[in-house]
Amino acid sequence: MKQVRALLKKWSPIHWPMQRSELKKFFSMAILMFFILLNQNLIRGIKDSLVVTLIGSEVLSFIKLFVEMPAGILFVVLYTVLCNKMTTENIFRGIILFFLFFFILFGFFLFPYQTLLHPDPYRVDNCIKLYPHFKWFFIMWGKWTLVLFYTLGELWPMVVFTLLYWQLANKITKTEEAGRFYFFFNLVGQANLLISGSIMVYFSRSDHFLLPFLGAAKTETVLKIAALMVIVTILCLAILILHRYIEKHIMHGQTIQAKPTATLQLGLYKSFKMISRSKYLGLICVLMISYSMVIHLIEGIWFHETSLLYKKDPTNFMTYQGKVLFWTGICTLICSCFGSAVIRRLSWLGAALVTPIITLVVGSCFFLFTIAAHFSFLPETIMGISTLAAIVAIGGLQNVLAKGTKYCFFDVTKEMVYIPLDNEMGTKGKAAVDILGGKIGKSVGAVLQVICYTIFAAAQPDQLAPFLMVIFFLICIIWITSVGMLSKRYHSLIRKTDATMLN
Repeated sequence: MKQVRALLKKWSPIHWPMQRSELKKFFSMAILMFFILLNQNLIRGIKDSLVVTLIGSEVLSFIKLFVEMPAGILFVVLYTVLCNKMTTENIFRGIILFFLFFFILFGFFLFPYQTLLHPDPYRVDNCIKLYPHFKWFFIMWGKWTLVLFYTLGELWPMVVFTLLYWQLANKITKTEEAGRFYFFFNLVGQANLLISGSIMVYFSRSDHFLLPFLGAAKTETVLKIAALMVIVTILCLAILILHRYIEKHIMHGQTIQAKPTATLQLGLYKSFKMISRSKYLGLICVLMISYSMVIHLIEGIWFHETSLLYKKDPTNFMTYQGKVLFWTGICTLICSCFGSAVIRRLSWLGAALVTPIITLVVGSCFFLFTIAAHFSFLPETIMGISTLAAIVAIGGLQNVLAKGTKYCFFDVTKEMVYIPLDNEMGTKGKAAVDILGGKIGKSVGAVLQVICYTIFAAAQPDQLAPFLMVIFFLICIIWITSVGMLSKRYHSLIRKTDATMLN
């Protein structure tokens, strides 16, 4: 009987690795991740639906390059200054409060009264006629409130989740605990996708329970956005309360092993200089850039095809996004169940390779179908459904698999490589890599499309598919190669750290 139990424990994909004394820390951090990611996915679904349907998927590249990238750089400057003047706990609370007030402002003022806040549409159209090659800049100006919401919505995952949450997790988690904790953090945290998708679908209906409290004089879309902003606001408050609990009862209630070089004294220039001289951080940055770039290359075309399928209606697009989030949650939970077993059996390298390989395979299928449809190599219907619907379905499948494995494998393995670093490298270095790495990836992908849309003002996203597929394939190969190089350095650094602690 003992041999049977030992065999089941060895081969079972799921087993509970936490000890009783670790449960308070584990559940607090897992639930905090759940709230942060639930907010993140609600915001993502809203911003994508509004911008793609009310402006156009082509504008995404311009926003990412000319608005998001400067905003990311500005945040790194601000964060570096704050690190030398405030505690990380106060920085966390300040940033969450900033997002909280903005979401309230958008849901109950900026979006409902956008016709009063936006410039005259006739004036925008005249500018486009005079300067057609710059039409997307004028379009962004004409819908600046939506562009602002999209930009801050994109900053939430980079700032709150990738930087602030994982910085907190790395601060209170030891290297020995990370392999046991982090996949199970995702198992709890990524369950939000099931709920966020359901929330998106429910509030896209015209009979949800918040309608009587929001007034009847507003349009259907305004009421739905206001209702979702109420949920987002409640989640922000829950994040603040839980973070305070962690600070009071976990960070101050236990002894956390200090890392060397614990003071934050480097300025912004020296922080970037430190990263540029570190091949280790450079490889992490390559991984961030690669993921962000390949996802952006696909999303522009996929959103365009989806908006055509749903007739550019925000409500229908939002409902579809909710369903994609739900299935992403299913995929993430399945991956999380096997994630701990994968890293035990295949090591860090095997787990880190899952996301780029799946993205390469399914993404290539999406590009091939899009190109074949554009050049009329496919019939109008495939197995009883339209070609357009089939392309949207493959794009949705790619999004589900890529993000499901990203949340479980990519995020966890990437955060594990920060743990052996000292506090200086693990805070400012992480800030620059995570914020700028993601933004540079999106910006590089955006540059290619911005050039095409500027030169060919009437170009459609699917017309760029052959060119973008070549870039997509090359980036995936670089991504996979960089994972192998980082794996060697990561294990070498762990051995050095262990040797130093023993001495």
